[in-house]
Amino acid sequence: MGKRQRVKTKKRKRITGVCVALLCVILCTVTVTAENSEERAGELGQMPEGYQELLGALPEEVESLLPEEIGAEDPETVGKAVEEMAGAEYLLVAVGELAGVELGRALRLFAELCGLLVLAAVFSALRGSFGSDALSNAFRFCTTTAIFAAIISLQIQHLQSVAKYFERLSALMSAMIPITGAVWAMGGNLTTASSGTATLSVFLTVCETLCAKTVLPICVLCTALALCNTLSPDMGLGRFAGAVKKIYTFFLGMIMTILTASLHSTTALTSAADTTAARAAKAVSAGVIPVVGGSVGDTLRTVAAGVQYLKSVVGVGGILFLLMLVLPVLLSLIMTRLAFLLGTGVADLLGCDNESKLLSELGTVWGCMIAVVAMSAVMFILALNIFVKTVVAAG
Repeated sequence: MGKRQRVKTKKRKRITGVCVALLCVILCTVTVTAENSEERAGELGQMPEGYQELLGALPEEVESLLPEEIGAEDPETVGKAVEEMAGAEYLLVAVGELAGVELGRALRLFAELCGLLVLAAVFSALRGSFGSDALSNAFRFCTTTAIFAAIISLQIQHLQSVAKYFERLSALMSAMIPITGAVWAMGGNLTTASSGTATLSVFLTVCETLCAKTVLPICVLCTALALCNTLSPDMGLGRFAGAVKKIYTFFLGMIMTILTASLHSTTALTSAADTTAARAAKAVSAGVIPVVGGSVGDTLRTVAAGVQYLKSVVGVGGILFLLMLVLPVLLSLIMTRLAFLLGTGVADLLGCDNESKLLSELGTVWGCMIAVVAMSAVMFILALNIFVKTVVAAG
């Protein structure tokens, strides 16, 4: 009996030791949680670090359209500015100003094309009086080359603007990624912050590699094929150029769809795991130490509300910054493509078949640039939308 009593005593001591250790761990956890909550509450009084670098990544023409309060340090002031930017009136005015500038350029281009097409129609009417096929072909070559020469300088400008757009997009998202990670972490979504920022970094790498570095060579190749197909229709390069554009845009669309789906599913799972862990910790602390645990829970709920507001300001602001960044380039490309389409109609009316074919195929090249620019912007907008809708774990 003495031996059994000693064994029972040892078991009781072990159980008591384990309970004391667990109690110490819980007390330490509650203390650390309370301290972190106070630190987070202090951080919520100002915009996250790196926000000013985010504004610095925007071009001057975009900064001139932003409200003055957008650069404030106070989240409430920035939130009011973001709310103003998200209004229909502000967006319509911004789009109207940008569209007005690009419309004037497109009309000048259309006027130049119409003048060249009229000259091409006159030369086409005179070709029959020359009595020489070689001379007629020479005149056709000259008119087609003249139209192409008028367009090639414009294409160089647009290619440069697209390249600059991707540079600015890369700078904007490079500044945005650490901000999203910091806000996720402030809300207790530590796992989400790690996986989310990693996926956004992959997004940026894909955008820089597959979009910025490939769209210019593809467009130059398709332009050269369009000119060759116009001057020498027997070569049959038109279908090859069309296949290149379709394969390229399909490949980009597939990659971006996979990445967006991966970010959505990963963020949903990690956010749910962070929320479950946070609620379990609050339930344990509230059950073991009711007064302190309840106080920590109230503090965390207050912090969660502040983080959710800050996350909405940062996320919606980032989406609006992206829109303001992509709108000038996108409107310029769209207006130019419309000028080409209208020029194609004028060429058909004047009977300039070769010129009509050239303008039509160049319009598809601009369509390819529009698709790549739009897809890159939509990919990051969807990513920021997922960031905004992520549930704060601390709540």
